[in-house]
Amino acid sequence: MRLSNCFFITRREFPNDEDTLSAKYLIKSGIIYKNDKGVYTYLPFGFKVVENIKKIIRDEFYKINANEVIMPSLVPSRVFDDTGRKELFDLEMYNLIDRNNREYSLCPTSEELFAMLSKNKIMSYKDLHFTLFQIGNKFRDEESLKCGISRKKEFIMADAYSFDANDGGADISYDKMYLAFKNIFTKMGLSTMVVRSDAAYMKGLSSEEFQVLSEYGDNSVVKCTNCTFTSNIEDADCKNKYKLYSDKLDRKELINTHGLTDVLELSKKLNIPVSSFIKSFIFKVNGDYKMILLRGNSNININKLKRLFNTNDIIVPSSYELEKIGTVDEYYGPIDCTMEIIADNEIKSLINAVVGSNKKNKHWINICPNKDFKVDRFADVKLFDENSVCPKCKAKCNILKGIEVGHIFKLGDNYSEIYDLKYTDEKNEINYVHMGSYGIGIDRCINSIAECYHDENGILWPMAVAPFKVGIIIANVNDHDTFKYAKALYDKLNSIGIDCLLDDRKESIGVKFNDMDLLGLPIRITVGQSLQDKEVEFKLRNSIVTEYVSCDEIINKIKETIEENSWN
Repeated sequence: MRLSNCFFITRREFPNDEDTLSAKYLIKSGIIYKNDKGVYTYLPFGFKVVENIKKIIRDEFYKINANEVIMPSLVPSRVFDDTGRKELFDLEMYNLIDRNNREYSLCPTSEELFAMLSKNKIMSYKDLHFTLFQIGNKFRDEESLKCGISRKKEFIMADAYSFDANDGGADISYDKMYLAFKNIFTKMGLSTMVVRSDAAYMKGLSSEEFQVLSEYGDNSVVKCTNCTFTSNIEDADCKNKYKLYSDKLDRKELINTHGLTDVLELSKKLNIPVSSFIKSFIFKVNGDYKMILLRGNSNININKLKRLFNTNDIIVPSSYELEKIGTVDEYYGPIDCTMEIIADNEIKSLINAVVGSNKKNKHWINICPNKDFKVDRFADVKLFDENSVCPKCKAKCNILKGIEVGHIFKLGDNYSEIYDLKYTDEKNEINYVHMGSYGIGIDRCINSIAECYHDENGILWPMAVAPFKVGIIIANVNDHDTFKYAKALYDKLNSIGIDCLLDDRKESIGVKFNDMDLLGLPIRITVGQSLQDKEVEFKLRNSIVTEYVSCDEIINKIKETIEENSWN
């Protein structure tokens, strides 16, 4: 591609409406264009990055004999009604009505479609195993749009689905895809941490995420400092590390707290540790009010509540609703409470606690669970935090920021039961098919690469995903010999399969250097005055060193450099 006649947009300043460095660099370098919050266009250079990533994914999927298909993005909404996932996705799913008053949805994922398709093939055990995949656009009405192209309303995803006769076969498919994912991310230059995750919203049995650690990550992940435990923070189990430090029960007392409602302020005022407070939350679960209790230094994990009650129908009542049922906002507590009370496991060992009294400006002190109020059940409803310990070895854990680039699921026979996806085995017995689901977010991969590989001048694209492997700068386009040699080198490199960009614009050399750094192509060749000595300038984007290489050796030098900097 020649820069003089291509659609090329760069900016001299960062956009002021993006929070992450990756989005700022991607926009500044002309990889993407922002249409709206969560809506972006891939410009020509960005398109090439997308296509390079797709090729990496296809190459690895083909190695495990996966077959590619193209599925529709617009499907009848009843597809998701059958599995109950329309309710699970809730407001994230785009729904519309066509001219015949039929309801359609834009696919956020495609497990249902692949299960329905496979039913047309699978009759006997001889029809198994196989894996299908697609690379296409998905849609979700994301609530948070602060992470650049990691959180898009329309996103590009490679999703694969395996079909096996039993758990053993499904495990083999899962392991093959796990290794394929590792190879894919390695070829992109991404180092990933695999963490346990919640499979509920995919109606799965278990799942793992591939996370790229980044300070701008939109996920929090837990990593033990002692053992191999890793988990998405929302799926990390919290073990009760508290022991009953005393069996002395002080006298229960109602005290005036003078309008203080904040736990930290109350702790300071009363000289009582925050961990000795009980925070009370009221939620409406499937229409019924529930009180949830946690220690004062803990936060609630809504996903754990959803799993506990097996529902997505969990809302926070308004102050008006709470007043109608007889509670005093910011002062309610468990004593004399008539609704069901669920307490976090860490409440079990708490005595002489401080709780709300349901009276304005009043709190109870020296309260003991199951003595002064009844707990209907204890459960792990706490969000893992810096005070939590590893659920495996009880060591300290680090909480890190990450960008999820891939997700793999064991689905078991959940979808097969819904769609009656069965086969006849060797004994002529009928069994359900076992499925796996595997997804890679291509936008998230690009975002992660830009986060991991950049400096103050722009992005440093890894060789395998770079829009071009080589950028050739003509120092003076008006010099006939310089232009002729640069054009010949450009043509030669492209003819041997090395994707090359030629900057033949009538711009100053400084502008050309700045734009080439901003674009982040791995290799820069400058054809200028040194051509008189039959040499050209050779520079790697990730190096400050400029070499002078003879014109006879430059192509071999480029080939060797590409080979050395490619992950196989």
